[in-house]
Amino acid sequence: MQVSYIGMVMQEVAIRPNIRIVLKPDSQLIDEVIVVAYGTAKKSAFTGSAAVVNADELSKRITTNVTDALVGSVPGLQLRGSTGEPGEGAGNINIRGIASMYANTDPLVIVDGAPYTASLSNIPQSDIESVSILKDAASAALYGARGAAGVIIVTTKKGNTQKAVVNVDMKWGVNKRGVQDYDVITDPAQYYEAYYSQLHNYSFYGQGNDIVTANSWSNNRMISDLGYNIYTVPEGQMLIGTNGKLNPSATLGRRYTYNGTEYYMQPDDWTDMAYKSALRQEYNVSVNGGTDRSSFYASFGYLNEDGIIEYSGYERISARIRADHQIKKWMKIGANVSYVNSERESNPNMDTSLGSTNLMYYTTMIAPIYPVYVRVVDGSGNVVIKKDQYGNDAYDYGVAASNYGVGRAFLQTGNPLGSNRYNEVITEGNQLNGTFTADVNLTSYLKANATSTIIWGQTNKSDYQNPYYGPKTGVNGEITKSSTSAMRTNHIQTLTYAQDFGLHSVTAMLGHEYYRSEVKFLSATAQGGFSPDIKDINAFANKVDSKSYTTIYNVEGYFASAQYNYNEKYYASASFRRDASSYFAKENRWGNFWSVGGAWLMNKEAFMADYSWIDILKLKLSVGQQGNDNIGSFAYTDTYTLSKASDTAMSPSFRQMGNPDITWETTTNFNAGVEFSIWKGRLTGNVDFYTKKTTDLLFWLSIPESAGSRGYYGNMGDIRNTGVEMMLTGAIVRTKDIDWTVSMNFSHNKTKILKLPASKVAGNGGFSESNSARTFQNWYEVGGSLYVPFMAKYAGVNEEGMATYWVDETLEGSTSKPGTQYSYTTTNFNEATKYKLKSALPDLFGGFSSTFMAYGFDATVTFDYQIGGKVYDTRYRALMAPGQSAGEAGSTFHKDYVKAWTPENTSSNVPRWQYGDQYSAAASDRFLTSANYLNFQSFTVGYTLPKKILRNFAIDKIRVYAAGENLGFWSARKGLDPRYSYDGNTQVAVYSPVRNITGGIQLTF
Repeated sequence: MQVSYIGMVMQEVAIRPNIRIVLKPDSQLIDEVIVVAYGTAKKSAFTGSAAVVNADELSKRITTNVTDALVGSVPGLQLRGSTGEPGEGAGNINIRGIASMYANTDPLVIVDGAPYTASLSNIPQSDIESVSILKDAASAALYGARGAAGVIIVTTKKGNTQKAVVNVDMKWGVNKRGVQDYDVITDPAQYYEAYYSQLHNYSFYGQGNDIVTANSWSNNRMISDLGYNIYTVPEGQMLIGTNGKLNPSATLGRRYTYNGTEYYMQPDDWTDMAYKSALRQEYNVSVNGGTDRSSFYASFGYLNEDGIIEYSGYERISARIRADHQIKKWMKIGANVSYVNSERESNPNMDTSLGSTNLMYYTTMIAPIYPVYVRVVDGSGNVVIKKDQYGNDAYDYGVAASNYGVGRAFLQTGNPLGSNRYNEVITEGNQLNGTFTADVNLTSYLKANATSTIIWGQTNKSDYQNPYYGPKTGVNGEITKSSTSAMRTNHIQTLTYAQDFGLHSVTAMLGHEYYRSEVKFLSATAQGGFSPDIKDINAFANKVDSKSYTTIYNVEGYFASAQYNYNEKYYASASFRRDASSYFAKENRWGNFWSVGGAWLMNKEAFMADYSWIDILKLKLSVGQQGNDNIGSFAYTDTYTLSKASDTAMSPSFRQMGNPDITWETTTNFNAGVEFSIWKGRLTGNVDFYTKKTTDLLFWLSIPESAGSRGYYGNMGDIRNTGVEMMLTGAIVRTKDIDWTVSMNFSHNKTKILKLPASKVAGNGGFSESNSARTFQNWYEVGGSLYVPFMAKYAGVNEEGMATYWVDETLEGSTSKPGTQYSYTTTNFNEATKYKLKSALPDLFGGFSSTFMAYGFDATVTFDYQIGGKVYDTRYRALMAPGQSAGEAGSTFHKDYVKAWTPENTSSNVPRWQYGDQYSAAASDRFLTSANYLNFQSFTVGYTLPKKILRNFAIDKIRVYAAGENLGFWSARKGLDPRYSYDGNTQVAVYSPVRNITGGIQLTF
C-alpha cells in the first residue's frame, strides 16, 4: 500500500492490522507561500529578500505589540527606544541600517493590504497569521515612494477549514520591573559619607585646612547643601567623624519641632514605593470554518494589563469578522472588519526626560536620605504620615514652608509619586477597520481585483493636574481635553494575468492605488476646577486655551509587475511604480521606482544529481529603487504662524522657509543571496549581501535665525549602507517522538556618507551637529559614518588626581574641526580639542533560539544580542560627578566613586573625588561605553494532552503552558541599556523593559 500527502515523502507499507504510519517532510515539495506586495509568492519563486514570522512563532510570545516579537528573529531589523508602557506604540524600527539623516526612516507598515499608521497594539497577536518583513527592492519597490526604509506586512487570519474550529486561549501573568538600577548608593549612611568625602577633600587637600577644621566645615556644609539630616546625633558631636565614617552613636530618624509641630524625618525607598507587581490577563476566542464556497473567521479578545506603577495600565476589547464567498463561479467577494476599543491610563510622570516628570529617573537618582511623605509625631508619640487640609497623605515636595522648614536639594517642588496619586491622564481609543475585496475571473488566465480599506480612528485624551500639589496649585487645578479623529482610506485595483506555456510560466499585474489620510485635532484647556471628581471643561472656571488643526496626506501610484519562471528552475521578476506624494510641490510630486530580480534553483540542474545531500540550493539577485517622502507636510512652501492681533483679527508671522524644489530621497538597493537546505532539511539557511545607496537626501540646511527661520530642506546628500545577513536553522534531533531545532541569525551593517552639501563641509572638511538630546555633538564628513561622536578625549589624571584632556596644538584652539595630534594635556576642559571618534553603530546584531518537543512537551527559548559599537552613558557620567555647587546636591552617586584617585591610590584612572572639580566628569570619551549586550528575550514551556485522553470529550486539543518575556539582560555596566538610543542613554523610560511571567491554557474544539 502507498501512502502519500502533500509535502510528505510517499511511503510503501505492508497491509496489516493497526498500522501506524508517520510521514516525513519532503523538503523538495514543501514550498512556503509568503505575503509580499499586493499578493503572495512561493518562496522558491521569490527573487527578493524577506523574512516571515508566522502564527506558530508568534504564539510563543507574550507581547501586546507584535513588533516586540520581531527583535532577534528577523535579520537586519533593530528596534530602538520602545518604552514598554502598556498600549504604547513601537519604538524606532530600522531595517538594514539608517538610510537618512533628517527624514523619518521607520518602515512602512501594511495591514491586510493597506497602510497602517496606528499602534499595532490595537491588533491582538492571536489574530495575526503572519508578519512579512520586506527588505530589498525586488520585494518592496512596488510600494514606491514609501518603501525605502523597508516594509512590514501584517496579515490577519481567515477561515481555512471545512469544519468549524473553535480556539480558546486564556492567559494570566505578572508584570514586574525588568530594568536594573545602576549600582548606586542606597544606604543613607554611605551616602552621607560619600558627600562628606568630596567636601573633606576640598577643604583638607584643596584649601590646606587641618583635619579638625576640615571635618567641622564639611559636616556643616553637607547638611546645608542637602537640607535634610535624617540622623539623630548626640549634642556637640558631628554626623561624620574625622575618619570619614558615620558617627557610631548616630541613630536613623530625627525628631524636631518647627512652627509648633513636631516632625519626624526618615528616608523612604522611592523605587520600592514606585513599582509593584501587576496582573496581566488576556482572553481570546476565535471561530473559523467554511464550505466549498465560503469561509469565515471571527474572533473576540479582551486584554487587561495593569501597570507596574500605580494608576497606569491598558485595557483593550477587540472583535474581528472576516468572510469570503464565491457568489459566482467567476466572482468572489470578501470582507474583513475589526473594531477595537482601548483605554490607557497614564500620568504626567512617565515621560523619558531626565527630570522631575520622569518617575523612573527621579526615584533612581534621588539620594537615599529623602522621605516620600511628610511625617509628624501625634499626641500619643507615634510617628504617622501627616494629613493635609483635605485629609490626604501629605507628600514631601521638598518645600521648606510646607513641611520641615528646610528645603530639599534634589529637584525641589517635585514628587512624581504625589503627582501620580492626584493627577490623571486617560487616553481612550476607538478604531474601526474595514477591508472589502472583489475578485473577478475575466478568463481562465485573467483576474481583476478591487480592494478598498477604510480605517476610522478616534482618540480622546483627558489630562488632569490636581489643585493640591505641584505646578497647578496656583490656578486651582487644570484640565486639557483633546480629540483626534482620523479617516484613512486606501483603494487598490489590479489586473493579473497568469498562464503556463509548457515549461514556461508568466504572471503579470497592472495596478492603481490611491491613499488618503485626514487627521483632525481639537483641544481645550481650562483652569479653576470645581471638584476633582468632575473632570470636564464645563466644571472649570477659566477656559484659557483652545486649538484645532487638520492634516491631509495623499499618495497615488500606478504600478506594474511581472514574474517569469522556466521549468521551476529559473525565475525572473520586474516591477515599476510611478508615485505622487502631497508632501512635495506639484512640479516635483511624481517619482519613478523600479526593480528587477532573478533566481536560480541550482539543485534542479543535472550536474547536481550526484549531490543528493543538497535538497535546495538557490541563488538570487535583485536591484531596484525605492523612495522616502517622510518629512511631513509643507516643507516645500513657506509656512506662517497665526497669532492674535486683536479681538477681531489674527496676524501671521513667518515660521519656516520652504523649498519647492525638494523631492524624494531615492534608495538604490542591490541584493545578492543564497538559500539552501541540506541533509533532508537537517540544516537550512540563507545568506544575503546588500548595498543600499540613498541619494538626494532630504537635508536640513541651517541658516542664520536673523533670516526669520532656522533653515529649510534640500536634496543634497548621499549615504550608503552595506551589509550581510545570515540565518541558520539546524535540526539537532528529529525522531518520531523528539524534535530539537536550533536557529541563529546575525547581521552586519556599515553606513558610509558619500556626499554632503558643499556649504556644510567647506573649510573644515565636515561639520558637527548636536545630537537629538543636545548632550554632545556628532561629526559628519564624506567617507565617514553616522553617529560619530565629536568630543574631547580623556587623558587620565595628573599627579594631583585632576582629570586631563588632550589638546591638538595645531588647531590653535579651534573646536570646529577634529584634532589629529595629541600635543599635550590640559585640566581646563574649555581648552580641550574635540576629536572624531569611532561610530556608535554596532558591528553585529541578531538572535538565537532553540525549540524542543518530546512526548507532548514543548519548550522554546530566544535570545537577542549586539556586539560592537559604543553608547554614551549619560547617567553614569552624572552619577560619577562630584558636586560643583549647592544647587547640584541631593542626587545619589555610583559606588564606583570609591575608585577615585587619592594620594594613597595614585594608580587610579578615575579623577579625584573633590567638591568643585567642575571638569572631572566633563563630556568626553571617558563615558563612551561598550554597547555589547545579551538579552534573554523569552521562553515558553508547554504540554499538550494526548488525544486518547480527550477522545470521550468534545475537545480536540488542550495545551497548558508557561511563558516569560525580558528575563535577563547583560551589558557592560549594570543598569546600562544600550538598546535605547545611538545618542546615548539620554532618556529613561519608566517601563523599559517589563518582565512578564505568564501561565495559560489553549483549547481547540
